[in-house]
Amino acid sequence: MKSMNDYIMVYSILLLVYRNIVAAIDKMFLIWQIAFPVVYIFVAGYAYSALIGDQGIAIGSLTVTYVSFLTAGMIGFNVMNGSTIAGAIIWNDKRNGMFQQILVMPFNKIQYVIANLITLILIGLGSAAVIMLIGFPTIFHDINVTPWSIPYTVYALVAGSIFFGSFTIILSTRMKSSEGYNVISNGLFLFFAFVSSAFYPAEGLPQPLAAAFYVNPLTYIVDITRAGIFAQIDMFTNVEVLILGLLSSAVFLIATRSMIKMEG
Repeated sequence: MKSMNDYIMVYSILLLVYRNIVAAIDKMFLIWQIAFPVVYIFVAGYAYSALIGDQGIAIGSLTVTYVSFLTAGMIGFNVMNGSTIAGAIIWNDKRNGMFQQILVMPFNKIQYVIANLITLILIGLGSAAVIMLIGFPTIFHDINVTPWSIPYTVYALVAGSIFFGSFTIILSTRMKSSEGYNVISNGLFLFFAFVSSAFYPAEGLPQPLAAAFYVNPLTYIVDITRAGIFAQIDMFTNVEVLILGLLSSAVFLIATRSMIKMEG
């Protein structure tokens, strides 16, 4: 039986999540988070398809068009793209004095971290659904979701949100200025984005570059997302699920520790 403290903790987290969604997040950023992947799918997707021609891309036993490959990849990429929300909330709260005010209320730093990550998960799942809906015309002829594959895509988006959200929280607690945070996070995210399978498959690349793909957590996120959308689950997909879960758990613990050590 749950104690009263458990209910109070859940209620406090939900209050912080509500506060984040209503007051702490720039609504223009939410529009951009959806607009950028959609524009990239319909512009870059078809432009690159013209260069590739009719050559398909293998995903398990299935061959899909490049536009379908990119659409599924951008759904996973969107998780990383939106993770800056978690760090931005912290920086804005610190700059506006809100962080100190929250801590003198019946909230603690662990609840604050969890609320930021739940906010990111909700936004990630919501924006992924919108991108999937808008991009459906590009992917409907290849999509092959099943009741057994959908949980893989949801898992990838949730675990990916936890990983990159925790990652940006760590950066925001270590950086001394918001400018430094933006420079470091944008630079690292460029590496994550283009040294991954979000935009192109690892097969056929030079071995050092292909190996670098699998040092990158974004590769696991987009691979699992695609496996779920196209119902191409195999043993390697389950290995990626395990690796992503371990990475997300480890980074979450580090983020929580960093937040506890950060001065209010």
